[in-house]
Amino acid sequence: MINKITLFHRLVESGVVAVIRKVPEHAVEQVCESLIKGGVNALEVTVDDPNGLAAIRKLTTAFKGQAIIGAGTVLDSETAKQAIDSGAEFIVSPVLNEDVVKTTLRYGKLSVPGVMTPTEAITAYEMGVDMVKVFPASSVGASFIKNMKGPLPQIPIMTTGGVDLDNAADFIRAGAVAIGAGGNLVNHTLIAEGNFTEIEQNATSYTEAVKEARS
Repeated sequence: MINKITLFHRLVESGVVAVIRKVPEHAVEQVCESLIKGGVNALEVTVDDPNGLAAIRKLTTAFKGQAIIGAGTVLDSETAKQAIDSGAEFIVSPVLNEDVVKTTLRYGKLSVPGVMTPTEAITAYEMGVDMVKVFPASSVGASFIKNMKGPLPQIPIMTTGGVDLDNAADFIRAGAVAIGAGGNLVNHTLIAEGNFTEIEQNATSYTEAVKEARS
């Protein structure tokens, strides 16, 4: 079992968390392989897809040692436990749910709940979460992250929701430790076309944007 400090560092290593939402079962492994080749080593599989838990099991086996696999869109503690049992190393929610946080921490996994206010952020941090997810980030912009980090520099922030290549670097420069990218990175049109090379190129563009912003 990977310790939580190592998990945290791996989650933020590339600065990009790829959100795998309702990717067809036959393509999910190839999509993730392309993302990993592009430098993304944190893959968040959303469990609003009936095949989500099966995909987590599949990817955990296929990419052991290459990437960490997590579960996204987790709304209740039962789903959190199912995801953890399936191999998820981090649990991401669009909201702050205390039962989800407790379950995630009980089993030694990274807890990343969604927040939108400083009050929610500090409440989550006092619960013991490892990171908060500002969602939807594009609704508030990078200046919001910078202003929140002012009085709350101790809280690691990931931004998700409307993050693309035009604003990814801005969020990192504002203080986010990572960005979560869904449809703009894991493009369903490209998947349908079987254009995995361009998905890899997109992943490279995101990771390079983060690297440049950090420097």
